[in-house]
Amino acid sequence: MCAAAAELLEQAPPQDALRIWMDRFVDYWATKIGLTEAIGAVVAAGRDPFAQNRGRVDEAVSTLLAATAAAGVTRPEVEPDDVVVSLSGIAMVAPVLEDRDQVSRVLDLLHEGIRARP
Repeated sequence: MCAAAAELLEQAPPQDALRIWMDRFVDYWATKIGLTEAIGAVVAAGRDPFAQNRGRVDEAVSTLLAATAAAGVTRPEVEPDDVVVSLSGIAMVAPVLEDRDQVSRVLDLLHEGIRARP
């Protein structure tokens, strides 16, 4: 997931790379939602199962946002962690939505919301 950010930037324009990565993140994270009980047990034991990965995901989003901001596509003040939190929220509801197109539309809203304004 994290390595895909740089790979996508090599394959597509920054704005497309970001949007593709957003889809992949939600699909990936939605599969992890089924592990809620196991993750809860780890947290209850006093450990943070996301600490290392959260930093890596933030770095991946930061890479994508830096590229899109440099291209004038996204607002430079967008915080990577805010995007990650937004994507995580979308991923949490994605498995229960019957309409995958709705997930795509919500991701489009997020993507559009961080775009640079003329």
